Amino acid sequence: MSTLNYWRELLATPAASAADSLSGHVDRLERLACIAECQGERLSTGIAAIGELLDGATGAGHVDDGLAVAICSMLAALAGLSAELATVTRNAHGTLAGIRAAAHSSPATPHPSPVSQD
Repeated sequence: MSTLNYWRELLATPAASAADSLSGHVDRLERLACIAECQGERLSTGIAAIGELLDGATGAGHVDDGLAVAICSMLAALAGLSAELATVTRNAHGTLAGIRAAAHSSPATPHPSPVSQD
């Protein structure tokens, strides 16, 4: 059974080239924002769950101080990754907003006037 690797897609997203259509660029940014947001939510939920388990285990005396410090360091690193995913989401949404604003503010392409044949 194969599963989709959204992390790979987030990390390997190619930069837009001049050959990309605006529509393709917008679609790619929307997908990137969605993936980053979803993975960020999953990561945040996991961090919270691990924190709760660690709190319960430490309170019951099942975790020594060294292990607790190591787990907290790992959670801090994961929190940093979560913040980076939030930044990717914000940047993608900001870029999309700029593209949409530019599209709405650009003058309509004038239609050529008919040429009179006298």
